[in-house]
Amino acid sequence: MSEFKRQHPVSIFVSFFSNVKQLLITGAVLLFFGSSQQRGPWYYLFILIFLLVFSSISGFLYWLTFRYKLEDRELHVKHGLIFRKKRYIHQDRVQSIDLNAKLIQRMFNLVEVKIETAGGGEEPEFRIIALNRSEAETIRDELLYGGDEGEESAESDSPAAVPEGTEGEEETVPAEKKPSERKKKPLDYEWKLTGKRLFAAALTSSGIGLAATFVAAVFSQFQQFIPEHWYETAFGIIVQSSVTFILIFVLLVLLVAWLIRIVSTVLKYGNFSIEQRGNEIVISRGLLERRQLTLNRDRITAIRIVQNVLRQPFGFSAVYVESAGGGTKEEDLSTILIPLCRESEIQGHLKALVPDFAFERKLTGLPGKSMRRYMIRLAVPAAIAAAAVTYFVDYGALSFIGLAAAAGLGYWQYKDAGIGNNEQFLWIRTRKFARSTVIVPRRRIQTVEVTSHPLQRLHGLTTLEVSILTSITGKTFSLQHLGENQALACYQWFSYEDGRR
Repeated sequence: MSEFKRQHPVSIFVSFFSNVKQLLITGAVLLFFGSSQQRGPWYYLFILIFLLVFSSISGFLYWLTFRYKLEDRELHVKHGLIFRKKRYIHQDRVQSIDLNAKLIQRMFNLVEVKIETAGGGEEPEFRIIALNRSEAETIRDELLYGGDEGEESAESDSPAAVPEGTEGEEETVPAEKKPSERKKKPLDYEWKLTGKRLFAAALTSSGIGLAATFVAAVFSQFQQFIPEHWYETAFGIIVQSSVTFILIFVLLVLLVAWLIRIVSTVLKYGNFSIEQRGNEIVISRGLLERRQLTLNRDRITAIRIVQNVLRQPFGFSAVYVESAGGGTKEEDLSTILIPLCRESEIQGHLKALVPDFAFERKLTGLPGKSMRRYMIRLAVPAAIAAAAVTYFVDYGALSFIGLAAAAGLGYWQYKDAGIGNNEQFLWIRTRKFARSTVIVPRRRIQTVEVTSHPLQRLHGLTTLEVSILTSITGKTFSLQHLGENQALACYQWFSYEDGRR
């Protein structure tokens, strides 16, 4: 690509529908949670026409002004109508390239290209929303592997590679190969998520609390759309049986939220597969939106093994990858490596995909005096909340059941917490609700910090914080209330001042 090019014209429609979706979401929020003032149908019709016209013009201008060029393993980008911007993304900065195909792109055999760079922040450094797959693969191959191919071509052009007796003959320059014609590295490992495992992952997925909050907010606005006499009748029934209604309402909200999470998980992780060729890991997933992410395993900064409370009784876990690029907001800026597998299978997957992380990990638990810190930290707020509920609400004394649950969760967090290390790796296990084990290479750690507040110092306890590079702000993993000797040993393990190293 020596000349600047525009995207496929379908990008106009992709931008149009994306803008409409965002504006409709904003409008729905204002409708549900905004003013209850009644407005006529012409008002909403005018708003709808305005959104459609604005989205159409915006999508066309985006397609018209956005141009790109791939040259010498560097991507040049120009965009903007009033405020014009230029970007240069070199191969050395690229951490991962993500090829997505939403429903509209799949209809025209197009893909969206997302490029993540080191320190790129929470959003991709660059994206092209509508390209032919062959052209997208050309960009991916050039930015991820252009250097390797360049070295191979340089060796073939060296004098030693010219056969004898061919001096003076006209040199034949081979045509550039298309991505589909280039020789792929041999497949070293392949794994697919079966339908049975996908269904189990959907049934035991986390995030129900967030979905339940949204469902409860929607339910609370139904009074605007039902007749007033129905609302008064229902309210009278609620007053007469408040406890029963509250329980039924909570169960209904949780059930709807659970169903939403099941559907979203199936759509997100359907057709999940992993291919490993040399140092590259290709992750493909999605039913409606097909996503293909390519990671370089040499740039992985940490591995997380997560086991939520629904999966722990069945021995299931999920494995995440922390890297300088490729993460999503839905996964806390991480990349899912294995959506669901048994604990006994994790070591085999790590050995095949990231062998440096496949080793036995022995944990050292926290000292006994830290147990009360974990329990008190959760029990005190629960006791205050229960006292307030008891004072203002009938049958509020039942809320003290939450006090016992909070203390039990604190004890559970204490029992699961632990730390361990060898010469090259540090691993930490913690629990909030889900149990998480993070494995960090020593060379990937940015900082190790040991802190303590007065209550911790009173009992000889500290907090350990380990920071790695995953985005523009990085990511920090902490372990609270470990012994001073444990924290000091970890700090000395990381310190470069130790002459014996």
